[in-house]
Amino acid sequence: MSYDALVVGGGISGMESAITLGDMGYRVLVVEKQASIGGTMILLSKVFPTLDCASCIATPKMAATVHHPNVTVRTLAEVEAIEPTEDGRFQTRIRSRARFIDEALCTGCSLCETACTVAVPDQFNAGLIGRRAAYIPFPQAVPKKAVIERAGTSPCTAGCPAGIKAHGYVALVRSGRYESAYELVLEATPLVGSLGRTCYAPCETACTRNQLDGPVAIRRLKRFVADRHLAPEPASPPAPDPGGGRVAVIGAGPAGLTCAWQLARSGHRVTIFEASSEPGGMLRWGIPDYRLPPAVVAADVANVTRLGVEIRTGVRIDDPVALRDRGYDAVCIATGTPVAAALPVAGAELDGVTDALTFLRQAKLDAAPDLVGRSVAVVGGGNVAIDAARSARRLGAARVRVVSLERRDAMPAYPWEVDDAESEGVELHGGWGIAGFVGDRRVLAVAPRRGTEVVDATGRFAPRYDDQVTRQVDADLVVVAVGMTRDDSPLAQLVPTEPQVAPLADPQTLATAVPGLFAAGDVVTGPSMITTAVGQGRRAAAMIDSLLRGRPADAAAFDRQLPAVDPAEVLGRQRRHTERPALAARAIDPAPLGFAELEPPMSEAEALQATGRCLDCGVCSECHACIEACPADAIDLGQADEVESMTVGTVVLATGFRLFAADHKPQYGYGRFANVVTGMEMDRLLAPTRPYDTLLRPGDGRVPERIAYILCTGSRDQQVGNPLCSRICCMYSIKQNQLLMGALPLADVTVFTVDVRAAGKGYEEFYVQAEAMGATFVRGRVAQIEETATGDLLCHYEDLEGGGARQAEFDLVVLAVGVLPNPDAHRLFPDGQLRLDAQAFVDEVDRDLDPGRTSVPGVFVAGTAAGAKDIPEAILHAGSAAAQAAAHLERIGPDR
Repeated sequence: MSYDALVVGGGISGMESAITLGDMGYRVLVVEKQASIGGTMILLSKVFPTLDCASCIATPKMAATVHHPNVTVRTLAEVEAIEPTEDGRFQTRIRSRARFIDEALCTGCSLCETACTVAVPDQFNAGLIGRRAAYIPFPQAVPKKAVIERAGTSPCTAGCPAGIKAHGYVALVRSGRYESAYELVLEATPLVGSLGRTCYAPCETACTRNQLDGPVAIRRLKRFVADRHLAPEPASPPAPDPGGGRVAVIGAGPAGLTCAWQLARSGHRVTIFEASSEPGGMLRWGIPDYRLPPAVVAADVANVTRLGVEIRTGVRIDDPVALRDRGYDAVCIATGTPVAAALPVAGAELDGVTDALTFLRQAKLDAAPDLVGRSVAVVGGGNVAIDAARSARRLGAARVRVVSLERRDAMPAYPWEVDDAESEGVELHGGWGIAGFVGDRRVLAVAPRRGTEVVDATGRFAPRYDDQVTRQVDADLVVVAVGMTRDDSPLAQLVPTEPQVAPLADPQTLATAVPGLFAAGDVVTGPSMITTAVGQGRRAAAMIDSLLRGRPADAAAFDRQLPAVDPAEVLGRQRRHTERPALAARAIDPAPLGFAELEPPMSEAEALQATGRCLDCGVCSECHACIEACPADAIDLGQADEVESMTVGTVVLATGFRLFAADHKPQYGYGRFANVVTGMEMDRLLAPTRPYDTLLRPGDGRVPERIAYILCTGSRDQQVGNPLCSRICCMYSIKQNQLLMGALPLADVTVFTVDVRAAGKGYEEFYVQAEAMGATFVRGRVAQIEETATGDLLCHYEDLEGGGARQAEFDLVVLAVGVLPNPDAHRLFPDGQLRLDAQAFVDEVDRDLDPGRTSVPGVFVAGTAAGAKDIPEAILHAGSAAAQAAAHLERIGPDR
């Protein structure tokens, strides 16, 4: 649809201009960047000097605007550019920001707001209280539709290779909704308990709290909800979707289990083929019990089978392609990297030299060699090597030494694993390569040589040694942990040449060269974290589902999410952060006995303490509580911003004003002292829709009895570079004085001022009336405010009439901040086109004889965008701007 006029801003001036033009028969588009029209006026308590209810005046105007047949309103939208055209019109670009709510479906019931797990400062209440990330701006909002605030993807969620909504389940735990948190993790993977114990937590590495006092214990919170989850009795599997297919998954490790889980949830019939005697892959056979008990793996596997997935153990598939001939519509290969890499050195064939995978499996089966009192050497510096070394200590080895090519600070194992190993008595020997193993039929020692380089200049693994520096490490058992690789024997038809070099599958779609065959997990990526394998399983399931539904594989859609929030932006949202230390580290036994689980469960109190440290980086946590609560199915977290270009005949700028930032006067303590507020905050405290049930001071909820006003805060002040007198600060302060004395008849109200501007109809009488009601006006400047131990405020001021420096104590201090120009209007036009006045308001060609006309022909300004005005003057000015805009439309004629 095309429009005759564009009104930028939906405050009182914008609404007046739009209605006036609409009444003349012009098609008008109002663009408002907030979620509701109404501007500042709708948030005020009353208007001066009549003390009429501001909301009662503004609400009918809002309704008239949004329901006008010739007026279209777009909230949560911004005009990005306005370019004049040769025919006197304007080419505009408008961005409608994602609301993440389908406005056509939303009924304004606010159930999403009730369910939301994230609280943030409420800008519509001047930050005095909180609101939810899912919210309706205020009771009179027009349109009364919910909005979900999303600053981006929280770093923890963005950093999870598995695609788990980490911020979401943290927020749900914080709200006491433990089962919902478990279900949210289940949306990504069935392996909740396993990941809660063994994940190396890239989410915690990304956590913004790292920059303060340590990360939120995100991984342990996942374990917490898994431990509290009571698995339901096995239920009948869901009926297969008629549109689903039959899928074979080869391998029951993290990737295979996750792929099968996701496909079963989508209505497909899935069979897993697993060569081992039990499912779980590396979770079952490669991770020691002290980190991951077998019962936890079994519980996670039960999540999969409960959906009707069949797992056939002890079945090795040597020809994946042949499965297509057995009636399977798709096959996913998720066989991992089960082959241990060998060291090509002398003595590798000696008895007593084994690989880490074999050793760890023997330990899981209680079939490990007798190590009591013996010496063990572990070759390698990764996590598997550390697991092997710590397992050897638990099997009774008197001495365990890890010989690593990398030095201690460069070992690929995670630092905390290395630290724990050392605490358990494992010795680390970094910077040594292996020249060979010494022995006669049975190994007796390891022969290391000094390593000089691990990688070359390009970062490629290319170790170099100094063969002149050698040593010998005695060992009764040597465990080699130098890497793992995939088994290529069943993959010949998929990668017929150079199988270890050729990619097995497309990295985006995970499709192989054979139609209908996919691959996922370590078999594609090489050895990786469990969460990476889980993410691969999710991706493969999504691509297989698309294939079976007859849709093209859309890897871009699978990966789509909002950009990660910058931690600096998060930390900049508030001036200071309360220190909340992370949970204390567990004690490590220097002589561990047995394989009992090492990490204790998290208590409920610890879980709530941990979640209380979350900074809610992305605002919306993606916990999906609103989705569950919405009866209209109106939540749409997949929405994206929309940008539209259109031509209009005229533009009315009603972008309003901004308020002086009170913290630019640090001597008054705003932002540091809780009971120092601005005039706008005081208006909210007095408004009928105020944040508290009665008039309370924010610091402690006490009813104030002594209240001070400091007029001209930041106005006519060369120290802050603002010589402007805002004109209206005096009157809104006096308005509040009268309301205060009505609400609190016994309160003492003191106004510090140099002079009072009462230049308007009835304003002088209004001022006199306030004095008669008991307001005390003191001519003098406040130099400094100090906070007492009780939260009261000591004002140091100069009394210009009584003489000398004085001080007085108050319960609450209100800073009457002034009006400043809003730079938004100037940014819309190419440089220099829109002229500004000396104070940087939009300049009018002739303010007295031609009000509203700007330096750009066809562009007009309304209300406080052109300078400080009270409400009646702003409305009158908007009418003038609308008349000017209509005249311009008549001059240029109808849109061709």
